[in-house]
Amino acid sequence: MQRKYIITFILVLLLSGCVRSLYPLFTDADLIFEVKLVGTWVEKDGKNTWTFEKAGEREYTLLHYEAEYDDKMGKKVPGDTSKFIAQLGRLDKYLFLDIYPGKPDTKVKNGFYNFHLLSVHTISRVWLDGDLLKLSMLDNDWLERMIDNNAFKIAHARLSDQIILTASTEELQQLVLRYAENTKAFPKPAEFHRIK
Repeated sequence: MQRKYIITFILVLLLSGCVRSLYPLFTDADLIFEVKLVGTWVEKDGKNTWTFEKAGEREYTLLHYEAEYDDKMGKKVPGDTSKFIAQLGRLDKYLFLDIYPGKPDTKVKNGFYNFHLLSVHTISRVWLDGDLLKLSMLDNDWLERMIDNNAFKIAHARLSDQIILTASTEELQQLVLRYAENTKAFPKPAEFHRIK
């Protein structure tokens, strides 16, 4: 059963427009813990929830509930809850969130299979104001256009129609700071309201 969730997670990432990175956005010195992020947040449409729990001095456990998603055939199917590690950091005057899956919570007792699973990071710009959380993920289509038009160079690999950044943490920070206020790099943020 857990194998299905891992495959589903991979498909969701492949079909989504967010950028994936092999390396984290933050160094330990960049990490902060903001108690205001702890709680359950519901998206504006009321379907999906994000629950942030304190998991360490400067780390969160993120339980992401997705009510439904489009499968590889474009059909809406019921979603589920997945567990991630989330880190919040401040770079210059901006807040960013780095989310990645931890070790798979799987019952597959096959080390060879588990060895092939790779955690990747997604990067979001974050605005936190009381009971309102806004989150905008770094956009894959924008990044692909910028790379294809030689607007900048950044280490990456292509997997199907997705860019996977292979750049160092330092290079990632330079990228997000340079484009933090670019609404094509970080498009209209999703809005979440605290419910707990």
